[in-house]
Amino acid sequence: MVGVEVKGTTRLLGLIGDPIAQAKTPSVINPIFASRGADIACVPLQVPAADLQKIWAGLKATSNLIGFGITLPHKQMAIDLCDSLDPVAARVGAVNLVRRERDGSFRGYQFDGRGFVRGLQAKRITIKNRDVLMIGAGGAAVAMAFALIEAGAKSITVSNRTLEKAEALASVINGDFGRLVAKAGSPRPQTGQLIINATSLGLNETDALPLDPGLLHPGMTLAEVIAQPEITPLLSQAQARGIEIHSGIHMIKGQVDLIADHICELWS
Repeated sequence: MVGVEVKGTTRLLGLIGDPIAQAKTPSVINPIFASRGADIACVPLQVPAADLQKIWAGLKATSNLIGFGITLPHKQMAIDLCDSLDPVAARVGAVNLVRRERDGSFRGYQFDGRGFVRGLQAKRITIKNRDVLMIGAGGAAVAMAFALIEAGAKSITVSNRTLEKAEALASVINGDFGRLVAKAGSPRPQTGQLIINATSLGLNETDALPLDPGLLHPGMTLAEVIAQPEITPLLSQAQARGIEIHSGIHMIKGQVDLIADHICELWS
């Protein structure tokens, strides 16, 4: 790890997912730990979904591992494996950080939503009073939907390959806010919308596009949760059509300092 000195005393923060080669968090958060003088290093760990439960037990038994970030496809499955949950993680039903508490227990936290909104705000992308089209209904999508409504988004249309999952997410959002702010719908952008690809489509060059770029028009904003590649094929096509684009790297940058704060609070 360039610029990070890993010693026998170094505490480890893992990052679990499958695939994991695209992960940007270690390269972004390790300099933050170093700048704070924290003897902590973040390392990627490829964990297949079928092996999550047994690997989880191994992570818990590794006493110098002070937690781990979570990416696809584990964010929702991790809920049932945590010993306790932060209220935000419990609310959205997904975890993207597990921290080892002082008593050795694993507590789940959720920073995806706040990180995504902070990334948009850093780039001065309008959220307030704007309609949102969310493609995907996984763990990150749930967290982002809550955070976007709290940041002033007017409405959210959820599009997913499985209609029932989109309807379930819309129902959860409406129930939580006590008003009709979300609905299930098709991946057909409308004028002026903030459009978010919250799926994994785009990690590989051979992936199908999550929506038809021909439906995109100036005045819309297309945002990704994918950080590697920073410009996905969908973003590239949107940019060529004069659409405002927003890479998933900004979501990572929007939350790493929050995650670092949370880890260093106990373990620096």
